Amino acid sequence: MSADHDVLVAELRALADAVLDRLEQTVQRFAEPAPPPTRPAPGATTEDPAAAPASAASDCSWCPLCAVAAAVRGEPHELLTRLATQIAALIALLRDLLARYLPSPGPGPDGPGPQTPPPAPGRSGAFVPISVTIRR
Repeated sequence: MSADHDVLVAELRALADAVLDRLEQTVQRFAEPAPPPTRPAPGATTEDPAAAPASAASDCSWCPLCAVAAAVRGEPHELLTRLATQIAALIALLRDLLARYLPSPGPGPDGPGPQTPPPAPGRSGAFVPISVTIRR
């Protein structure tokens, strides 16, 4: 059963690494800080009337609805950047915990990986019928 347990732990570790890798790639897109908005020079007018509402929407840096809208549009948003930074720190913590408590299988720096213990003598691991008496 120990070998089965080791295989299951190794598969769960590989699954966790794969999930964290994909999540980290997504988070890195939003973790980059947004460039500061460019403001027109004093006295300059905007030729495009549709540009005014977009710049007004980019001033909102705390609203989750604006953050979701910015994510859908692919634009940077301060709330998304802060959230992505915190999630990146959480991913780093999870990777550290995985490395500490579920070491990767295979040979380590000290030599080959842990050996599975031999089965106990006299036990074949096969099905052994037992009798059960039910008293009422």
